[in-house]
Amino acid sequence: TCLPNGCYYLRVIDDGGDGITGGGYILRIQNNDKRIIDNRNNFTSGSVSAIAANQGFCLPMGTDRLLVAHCDKLDWVNNQYVISTDNPLVTAIWNTYPAGSAQRANSGYEMWWFNPNGGYSFRRFQSHATTNGITASATRACNFKINNWTGNQLQSNVLYNVKVRSRVLNVNSEWGPACRFIVDPLRAQCPLAQLMNNPGNQFHSCNTSRQWGAGNYVHAQPVTRIVNGVTSSANRYQFRFRIPAENFEVIRTTATGTANYFIQLNWAGSVLQAGKTYEVDVRASFNGGSTWCTDFIAPALTSPWGPVCSLTIAGAAQGGGQNMVMEANNPGLHMYPNPNRGDQVYVSLENIAEEVKTVSVDMVDAFGKRVSAHTIPVQDGFINTVLDLRGQLAAGMYMVTITAGDQSYIERLVIQP
Repeated sequence: TCLPNGCYYLRVIDDGGDGITGGGYILRIQNNDKRIIDNRNNFTSGSVSAIAANQGFCLPMGTDRLLVAHCDKLDWVNNQYVISTDNPLVTAIWNTYPAGSAQRANSGYEMWWFNPNGGYSFRRFQSHATTNGITASATRACNFKINNWTGNQLQSNVLYNVKVRSRVLNVNSEWGPACRFIVDPLRAQCPLAQLMNNPGNQFHSCNTSRQWGAGNYVHAQPVTRIVNGVTSSANRYQFRFRIPAENFEVIRTTATGTANYFIQLNWAGSVLQAGKTYEVDVRASFNGGSTWCTDFIAPALTSPWGPVCSLTIAGAAQGGGQNMVMEANNPGLHMYPNPNRGDQVYVSLENIAEEVKTVSVDMVDAFGKRVSAHTIPVQDGFINTVLDLRGQLAAGMYMVTITAGDQSYIERLVIQP
């Protein structure tokens, strides 16, 4: 059944009062990955699952959303920044009206956190005039500092959904898609790893197919952790390939001293076979592989392996690299030099959709705080620009998200002292 445009309220009822066997549900747009409510593996008790206070959803859905790197992040800590993409209409208000104006005060972004099973529901609006620890700019209002407000605190180890919508001259847009969100300080000390799961990224590997042979790779999502306020990056990864019904399992480990978060599909021995689909999960180490993540941070947790993705081996290799986005006929994204001394970074992106007129480039530090934001005009389907970092970034790793219409790319940028 297709719902006409309008507003609705969803209630999921279990007569037995013990939730759903297996855990929950997802309400999404048909033939689309945009989720309205994501309550998977979370409705395991009780008789009713519904957003509190008869708050529901409306169609059509809005386009405002979290940064790709912040959607479905399940290891937040207090005082990190969760960030939305910037809306050009909101940015235009900043550029058009002066500081102190009513127009800046009634334009910005609103985030909504809610428990899909009811109880907690909290909305927070930030305008261009809101101070939040971020330097005043056209995108400052995109940055929401977790639990940096009085009352209505987000609780640890509770699954929330979070949505965002823009507001322009006191007129709200529709809510965008839902993302999963958990405050979990313990998990933040050693986040779960998984295959790169971002279809807009050139290294997207989760639920994909690859050929077997040299030049064919799978990538993990790079992992960082925060311990006592200090951020560090994982320096070794393991990839596990399984077909449980066939009792098949092989584990491959990245080389020591490289910090690589990818492996090449060309090893000897227990090879992967064409036409078969494998369950793939990943785990990370911060001490060169002596121990693996939750093994030494939280041994009581169930597993040091992250979420499972599928990988299908499509056939025999036909030359290197045909499964990589950065082929000769589609070079995609380039960002260099990397590592960088913190002065200038060159960014180019090709094959941008014709209807996309601008590309946003957001740089976020390991604490989730946006440290740089740029809007780049597109010319003839590509951008080629220099970002001036001005030596203002501290040494460390940063995540750079480049958004071009519906496509998003995430790259690590390392700043060296």
